[in-house]
Amino acid sequence: MPFEFAKTVQIGAAVLGIPAAAAGTYSAYQTYFTNDAVCQRLRASILTVMEKNVTPDAKRTLLRKDVAEFDKKCGAADPDARTIFLAAVREGEGATLAAAAPAGSALLRPRITAFVVGAADARGWVAIGRKAEKVWHPNFSGYQIGESALPPAGTVLTALQPLPVWREPQTGANDPAKLVGSLAKAACVKVVATQGGAGRLWAEVVPAACS
Repeated sequence: MPFEFAKTVQIGAAVLGIPAAAAGTYSAYQTYFTNDAVCQRLRASILTVMEKNVTPDAKRTLLRKDVAEFDKKCGAADPDARTIFLAAVREGEGATLAAAAPAGSALLRPRITAFVVGAADARGWVAIGRKAEKVWHPNFSGYQIGESALPPAGTVLTALQPLPVWREPQTGANDPAKLVGSLAKAACVKVVATQGGAGRLWAEVVPAACS
């Protein structure tokens, strides 16, 4: 399948007069897929790199280009992934990054405190679902989440991907000052309360043991 797709891209590029060297996989995605599909593939690529067992410097090098592209093309539609991805790139680069950021900057502190059982500030809000191109996408398993189906208090959910935890539900662009922690992929939380929203569905949660 990858070979067939690459061949199709090369043929299409030739027809369009695009140099073969310029017809990379990502450019092909831009040409042949919707923006949401492009974002899904960028997201998957970034998450794969984040899970690699490599040095922090090597990981940042691998992440930087795709994260910059995600920030530009997908960040407004998926601000929580943007928050996690930017933090992953900046992790370990030094506290001076955050210290040098202007007021209101989206720059995050280099490390986000893990939101786990026993954490000091173990309570916050997470986006349990987000809306993209009129479709709701769940960020957790453990309950069939939808706009009219929010999980009741006490429900234990499992994160499908890394997610930021906020002091309060966020509207529009995220406020880095309200960030209290992050959830790792497969981390579990217990629902305390829920709240709807225009582009994200929210739950106030506390860390929980996975059953």
